[in-house]
Amino acid sequence: MQDLPPDALTPFVFSDPAGKRWPRLRLILLVVGVLFFLGTVLFVQTLFVAPQMQVPFALRQLKGQLKALQKENPAGQVTPSSLLWQKFGAARQAAKKLGGPAQPPPARPRKKSPDNEVRLAFYTNGDPYSYASLEQHAAQITHLCPEWMAVTNGLGDLQIDADARLPKFTASRGIALMPLLTNLVGDSWQPEAIENLAHGPQDRQDRFIRSVLAVLRNARAAGVVLDWEQVDPVYKKDISAFIDKLADALHDDEKQLWLCVQPGQELDYIDFEDLSDNVDRFVALLFDETSDIDLPGPLGSRSWFEGWLHVLLEDADTKQWIIALGSYGYDWTIGGKKAELISFPEAMSRANNAGVETAEVKAPGYNPYFYFGDADKEHAVWFLDVVTFLNELREVRDQKAGGFALYRLGTEDPAIWDALNLSRDFKIDNQTRALLEVLRGTDTITDVGDGEIVTVDETRSDGMRNLAADSQGYLTARYAKFPEFPTLYHQGAGGEHQVAITFDDGPDPRWTPKILDILKAANVKAAFFLVGANAEHYPGLVRRIVDEGHEIGNHTYYHPNLALCWPEHVRLELNATQLLIESITGRA
Repeated sequence: MQDLPPDALTPFVFSDPAGKRWPRLRLILLVVGVLFFLGTVLFVQTLFVAPQMQVPFALRQLKGQLKALQKENPAGQVTPSSLLWQKFGAARQAAKKLGGPAQPPPARPRKKSPDNEVRLAFYTNGDPYSYASLEQHAAQITHLCPEWMAVTNGLGDLQIDADARLPKFTASRGIALMPLLTNLVGDSWQPEAIENLAHGPQDRQDRFIRSVLAVLRNARAAGVVLDWEQVDPVYKKDISAFIDKLADALHDDEKQLWLCVQPGQELDYIDFEDLSDNVDRFVALLFDETSDIDLPGPLGSRSWFEGWLHVLLEDADTKQWIIALGSYGYDWTIGGKKAELISFPEAMSRANNAGVETAEVKAPGYNPYFYFGDADKEHAVWFLDVVTFLNELREVRDQKAGGFALYRLGTEDPAIWDALNLSRDFKIDNQTRALLEVLRGTDTITDVGDGEIVTVDETRSDGMRNLAADSQGYLTARYAKFPEFPTLYHQGAGGEHQVAITFDDGPDPRWTPKILDILKAANVKAAFFLVGANAEHYPGLVRRIVDEGHEIGNHTYYHPNLALCWPEHVRLELNATQLLIESITGRA
């Protein structure tokens, strides 16, 4: 090829003799392309995600009230729960009209119900506040129903979970002990246990009855309260015959049989006409209109409570019926699966902590509630108090029922005990008004939040609610100030499939450094609950725990058994450890 003279060559605009420019350009184009792709993906993704706007607390309160009003049905719309009691009443009347062959009288019928008012209290084993309430108010209780026995299977095996203090205590106070016999094992009802037992051979039933009688005799009990739930109504006839047989055996032993009645479809297995001659008392559980697995709503609205009360007592021996009234609350996390059962003081404490301004007991539902925000979660709290209790108790007495039951000791509004003898027209003298309107910040310990990391706040202060009777004669209330109780603030709760790692009783010179090395290598954080005496000996390990981003918890100074310590001893143990940790780490 012939060479051209230099002046004849056309110069290159992008001449790159070293060949470096093209690889760089390709890299830049690749990076720009990747960034553009990621930006497009993120943009498209945002189109499908609802924006999370941080609304003011006052607006969240208004939203909560709107939701609650929708649930209360002020327009009078028919709800499924009201349909149930209406359907039950209609079916009961239809069955009476159809009639049937007359049932032979029971071999050992129940005795006539006495006229004196029964005051039954439900008791929860293992709850110190339940026992404390029992001790304080024993003089106002006639019967006690503690958790005691559960039928675990169709063979009639019993699981016993008794409070050994109760037989002696109730005997000394003149309280009739009525242990509860359920088919609840853990958190699950066992209907098959009752069905198989009722449908099973006679010797199995006889063995079961002997076991129940032995437990009752050992407890010096006056009888037993049956609470059998989720039983298939197909076994209605077998269940009735079995309960009659159990009642006969109890009556022979001078003991009574009471049967819990859960409103709703749970009623279908109970033959009231057959059982009314042998069951000594029916206990209507007129609370939990909205259960812990439902959407938030009233726990015993006026229409629901009065509807079921009237239907159950219609054409019945009203003195045979005990009406159980609730005094507790539920805290629903919006979007969660199940509500948390809380006490009245805990409801007050959560309202105070969240800055809730007020809650009201008013028409149409006469059930108080409030909504609040906690971090990124919304909560709905509905509860029953002395006002709901008094409105219901007046109706119970007007219907001439045999008495009432309180569900349950330890969760109740303490003002209930000051209000039992209030006149029917709710005329309140100044002394009683002070007892009911002032909300005492007592030494009851309440819990707020979730998680196992706990901070203690011992602040107490009284609250206030204003009571009045409305145009329909029902008692109403407006909470003007919520009380403060000593509170345990919980933190550190994780989501599903998350766990918190904790280490107790350190620091230990042999094991703590190795644990910290492993956690550091795995980039995992943990909580170390330190004993003050050990922290004092190894301050360097305490500082290392903090420097590497772990949490520190207070595990007392000398690690005593706190259950055996006086309150002042416990306070000193915790305060001394906290001051030591502050001095070592420079952090509170």
